[in-house]
Amino acid sequence: MNIINEYVNQVFKTVPLTEETNQLRLDILANMEDKYDELIGNGASEHEAIGVVIAEFGNIDELLSEMGIEKESAETLENHPTMEEGAIDFFVEAKAMIGLRVGLGILSILLGVGLMLSFLSAGSAIQANRVIGIILLLVCLVIGIALLIIEGMRADELKPYHQPFVLLADLRDEVEHQKKAYKKSLALSIVLGVSFCILSLTPLLVGALTNLLSLLTGLGLMLVLIGVGVMFFTYSGNVFNAYGVILSNGKDPEHFEEEVKAEARRKKIDYIIEEIYWPIIVVIYFASSFIFGGSIWAWSWIIFVLGGALEGTIKSLFDTWE
Repeated sequence: MNIINEYVNQVFKTVPLTEETNQLRLDILANMEDKYDELIGNGASEHEAIGVVIAEFGNIDELLSEMGIEKESAETLENHPTMEEGAIDFFVEAKAMIGLRVGLGILSILLGVGLMLSFLSAGSAIQANRVIGIILLLVCLVIGIALLIIEGMRADELKPYHQPFVLLADLRDEVEHQKKAYKKSLALSIVLGVSFCILSLTPLLVGALTNLLSLLTGLGLMLVLIGVGVMFFTYSGNVFNAYGVILSNGKDPEHFEEEVKAEARRKKIDYIIEEIYWPIIVVIYFASSFIFGGSIWAWSWIIFVLGGALEGTIKSLFDTWE
């Protein structure tokens, strides 16, 4: 069965991917699998069944030709990578794990600092406590930094997802549905993350206002609770960002080139606004303020308001010229 699936995928590898051609691929594959099951049921061996099926459906190219579907060249295919459901699931899961491990790395670093502070407060006059605290700090730093470096390197494997690719309409709808459904989990994670960050002040205040905890121990517990809160942010934020990346870079196969050009144009305009327009605004602000001095400082900030108001107009003009 895998051989049949690979055969059909190979035939359609250079076929422009649209909803029509994708449905045709699925229909042909289903018919071939039905024929294969029928032959196996009649006593044919696996190799015999595969041979008969491929022989009977070996004129797929002629069928495509009759339907007026032309195959793409290798160059066109290379410029139109296609994202399938399995690849999208992999990307979302990979981003989730990156978020989790980055959060664990940050937590490990903060935990190391917290443990060191706790051991120092437990007996600052005892040399052994200082040594143990420093050792625990170094161990946690090594673990945390290693996690951050490893996940940074793994993120390079996901670069293809940050380039334009073909995304079929039904798959786009599914991703949009998943993104919408995940908003509840995102909101819950944000609430939990913020809650842990707020609660992190409790041990610090207890250490500062009572004798139940030392101030250093309270500070250490505060850092650990902040680390837990950060984990919720990095994990859920990465998952939600994954859906955004897919929807942003996934293009309609029938308008792929147009959408890619439009995105490139938007990026160019954003670069001009961020790297040229706003620096000029800042220079004008400081130049006018220093040249005229005096009371102009009281109202020269208005230039930023005017700059923000004109930004939309400038983007529209650039869009028109393109």
